This record gives sequence, C-alpha cells and structure tokens, in this order.
Amino acid sequence: MTPPPYVLSQGVLAAIGNALSHAFVVGIGASHEASNPHHQARPCLPSVRQQSKAQRPSEGHARTIVEGRWGMCEFTGKCANIIQSWNPAVLGLLDSLPYDEEVVVWGRRWIVKTSTLGERHGYGVYACEDIIVEDSTSCRREGPTLFPYGGPIYKRRHWNMILRQHPEWKTFALEMDTFAGSTRRHSDVRVIDGDPIRSGNIAGFINNTVGTRPKRKVNCEWVFVEGPPPAPYGETYHEDHCLVLATRTIRSGDELFTHYEWN
Repeated sequence: MTPPPYVLSQGVLAAIGNALSHAFVVGIGASHEASNPHHQARPCLPSVRQQSKAQRPSEGHARTIVEGRWGMCEFTGKCANIIQSWNPAVLGLLDSLPYDEEVVVWGRRWIVKTSTLGERHGYGVYACEDIIVEDSTSCRREGPTLFPYGGPIYKRRHWNMILRQHPEWKTFALEMDTFAGSTRRHSDVRVIDGDPIRSGNIAGFINNTVGTRPKRKVNCEWVFVEGPPPAPYGETYHEDHCLVLATRTIRSGDELFTHYEWN
C-alpha cells in the first residue's frame, strides 16, 4: 500500500526558503572577496601592552657592535644599552684626526705626528703657532684654553661594566670628577671615554712627562669645569667637561706635554 504523500506546512517551507537565500548571499560575498585583489582583511592590532612587550629586547639577548681602536667590539647584555653614540662636533672637535696634517681645533692650528719621545710612544700633539702665557706662576689654571678633553661620559659603575667586557677601552679614560673644583662624591665619579679614534679627542694624543728621559717640561694641564664650555661651543654642549689649558708659553713646533697618572 502506497503511503500518502507528505505535505509540508506553509511555515516550514518559508523557513527553508529563508535559509537557502541567506546561504546563497553569503556564498556570493565570499566569492567576491576572494576574487577582488584590492580587498584586504582588517588587521588584528596588538594592544599597547603587547606592542611594548614585543619591541622591548631582552637584556640577556641585547647586542651592539661598535668600532674600536683594534677592530669591531661586540657588547652584550646591559652593556649593549650603556654604550653611547658620540658626535665630536657638539664640542667643537673633529670627526676624524688626520696624522701629519695641520688641523684647526678651537681656533688654533695643531698637527698630530710621531712624538719626540720616539715611535714606541706613538703620536704627539704639536702647536703650529705661538701660545703666549704672560706669567706661568700666577696664571696656573688661568692660562689660555687650548681645547677640551672630549668624549662620551659614563657613570663609574657603567664604565666598569664596559671594561669587564672589553678591558682595552680603559686606555684613554679620564675620571673627570677627581680634579680640583669637583664637588661630587667618589661613588658618583664620571668617566670620559677620550679615545681619539672613537671621539675625535685630540687631547688623547698628549703625552705624559712621567718617566721621560731627558725629562720633558709640562706645558699644559687638564682641569675640571662645571657647566657648559665657553661660546660658541656651549650652545651645543651643555654638560660639565674638562679643558686643556696652557701653563707656560708654547712656541710653534713645540710638542704638548702634561703630567698624569692612570689608575
């Protein structure tokens, strides 16, 4: 016996029709987006917390490579963030110091060439003009300013961290707060990295009189100055600094000598 045909109610037919219509429209939309090369899905942007977390490098994996006197030096960890970039021009120094060639630094002419102490002492700084000091006794610490001792400045503890990774960086370090006139505590002493190759610091080529034979005479000294240097250099450099002053008359052709002892 054949069962009677099943007849759908009007409500069921309407629901099926609406479902099919919705599926057809969605299918067309998806096909249109796939076929449209200019359509881009809205990107999912990370939150501010996620951004800062992703962009902040781990100190354990931080890495910086800097050109040093003896080649490229790699600093890792905290040192990678401590190492400073330095622009010699802000203190009126040259970006690079040529050898055996006259240069002008702070309005005076100088030349860097082999020291009169001999090749084993390396280079020295020579005056290319007369620098007159009227009274060598009364003008001490008030003689003519020659140029600054320039370079990036580090806190003592940061400098010690740098030396633990690359001890050779100590060669031209100057503890600026150990001079007369400084009011800082020993624990707060700052260090100038005065390597001439890295910082354009011509004062780094001045040789020491200690142990010289025959004994050379000191004709300049380094002094601490609180506050910015004189105009026009104080317009671009606003920090405490050290200056090289003449302590006796320097004639054209004389090599500069001072007295200092490295720690």
